[in-house]
Amino acid sequence: MLIRLLHSRLARIVSSPLFTLPLFIASLYGLYFTPLFDFTMGSWLGHEWMLAHFLATGLLFFWPIMGIDPAPRRPSHVMRMLELFIGMPFHAFFGIAVMMSSSLIVGFFAHPPAAWHLSPLADQNTGGGIAWAFSEVPTILVLLALLALLASWAASERRAAARADRQADRDHDAQLAAYNAYLTRLAARDQRG
Repeated sequence: MLIRLLHSRLARIVSSPLFTLPLFIASLYGLYFTPLFDFTMGSWLGHEWMLAHFLATGLLFFWPIMGIDPAPRRPSHVMRMLELFIGMPFHAFFGIAVMMSSSLIVGFFAHPPAAWHLSPLADQNTGGGIAWAFSEVPTILVLLALLALLASWAASERRAAARADRQADRDHDAQLAAYNAYLTRLAARDQRG
């Protein structure tokens, strides 16, 4: 049943970068910079939904890029690297936008208890700085993952070359002989024409 789910049309759609990248970006900006944040933070259930949503969004975003489990599609190593680099600046810019904001972006935290001695705007700016800084930590982790992807790519190429060599040994280079015969036929046709 799990294999059928992994190879379903829905799994192909939700693991596509055309779905995961916009979801990743829209989740940050659509939740924090709209009234949806105040709405979700207004209840325990809304807060739990927000946490589950961000966990699911992160897993969906990184599954095709770094996952080793069976997936409905396996993007090329170049595509995986591209997906990583496209998403990184959006998180950093989000943190900078929150950090540099001159007004509160959400009302839920506008009135902290007086005993806390907090300025909501200064607290928001600090939160933006933390978000920006934490976008740098994952960037470093992503770069390390990128190195792992490159190593995986090189290993994949070595395995493919070894398979091709073993096949050539078994069939006495039948694929090369067929290709050379094809080139000979093309050359003969060109000489006649």
